[in-house]
Amino acid sequence: MPQISKVLKGRDDWKNKAVERATELRESRKTEKRHLEKIADLKRQLYQSELLIEEKKTLFFPMSKP
Repeated sequence: MPQISKVLKGRDDWKNKAVERATELRESRKTEKRHLEKIADLKRQLYQSELLIEEKKTLFFPMSKP
């Protein structure tokens, strides 16, 4: 009988570790996805700002034509 309880305890320990590992991986993927979305948003904002700056440069400092 003690042998069966060892097996059951070992199996429960293994299962708990597997569930914990899966949860950590899932949370890690969610965090990475949020970070990638934030990076994409910041890149989009940067691009729009650069376009706006270029537009204002041409308005205030037009290139002289020969």
